[in-house]
Amino acid sequence: MMKIRTIAVLALLICVFAGCGKPASVTERGGQDKDAFHTYFMYSVEIDTPDGFYYTDQECFMHFFDYTARKETIVCSKPNCKHGQWNENTPLEERCGAYVGGFSTGFVSGGKLYIMENVYEENGMRQIRIVESDLDRTNQREVTSFGSDSVYSFAVKGRMLYAVVDQMEQIDHKDGTVTGGSRKKAQLCSIDLTDGTMRMLMEKEDYSAVVTIMAAKDDLLYLDYSYFKKPFDGTNYKEAEQQVEYYAYSTKTGKESRILTGLKDDQILKASFADGYLYAKTAPLDRSMNEGENTDCGLVKIDLATEEVRQIAWMTEQGMVFKNYAIYQKNGEQGGFVYDFWKNKEIAAPDMNLSRFYPYCAAGEYVYGNLEDAKTREANVGFFRLSDLMEGDVSICP
Repeated sequence: MMKIRTIAVLALLICVFAGCGKPASVTERGGQDKDAFHTYFMYSVEIDTPDGFYYTDQECFMHFFDYTARKETIVCSKPNCKHGQWNENTPLEERCGAYVGGFSTGFVSGGKLYIMENVYEENGMRQIRIVESDLDRTNQREVTSFGSDSVYSFAVKGRMLYAVVDQMEQIDHKDGTVTGGSRKKAQLCSIDLTDGTMRMLMEKEDYSAVVTIMAAKDDLLYLDYSYFKKPFDGTNYKEAEQQVEYYAYSTKTGKESRILTGLKDDQILKASFADGYLYAKTAPLDRSMNEGENTDCGLVKIDLATEEVRQIAWMTEQGMVFKNYAIYQKNGEQGGFVYDFWKNKEIAAPDMNLSRFYPYCAAGEYVYGNLEDAKTREANVGFFRLSDLMEGDVSICP
């Protein structure tokens, strides 16, 4: 069983586990191969490592759950630290090492922890600051900093970081005010973690332009480029005419090439490489979220050599693709399903109930996600053992 503290919707958690001893039902292929790519798409610190999981709580303090010890600790090594929030004016000796601020993201590579902090310059412009440290946040050093609205999509291979840097259109008005426009630049950049050298590799600009690193393999980054022909207000998919293009970018040659040109009606929302294939969650381009309609999403298997796309299943919106498996429900069918990418096999879980559960990411043998309380409608965000979810045996202890 496990103990999860109830917190606000989309907030993160502090949790305590007691083991159930149930084996995971899917292939586990963890590890941080220094010669392999690791891709990320996240809005906060959610880092799965072979030894444990880094995450931030609702106040933006980072914690680490050790899988072996089944113990969580705040990631701050300062003695007698009060673990309080701080800003740029706080003396260095008073800054809690666990506080990373809102919208920060991060990763682990080469035995080092990297946090991409979202901070503001004196003129109010956003800036990303990359900070390297030991795994306990000691020995911090700034790798580099640069102006950007966000960095949510990135990939890491050894000492090289490949990140999508967003720049919103700025409109200057006669009264001296500045507002954001509807056009945006999405830049694929490389950052050398050794010395902070940054290079722009590719740039796309249009209405609500978004470039996402879907997956990476060998020296290739597989990219989703989404944009609109007309201004997009967050809901008017049909009127704004969403467009999606897919690219393969070679980090070795610096060349990009169009791929998956036959995939015209659907957009890839999340993907993972496994056993030589790209497994992906897709959704229709003209999905009408503003009309309150439920969107059926697809789970597909893509052979990039032939560009053959094979439909595995239709699933509800909260279905999610992780590194080694997908977890989902099907409209009109009892229970849930897990698809093991490495075994190329769908596993039925008749007792699994995902109607009130939204999975965020995989964390070892656990799934990190949000379970809504049926009575109070409060969000219980935490770690849930995958085998418990599949057996319908998920309890929140008082």
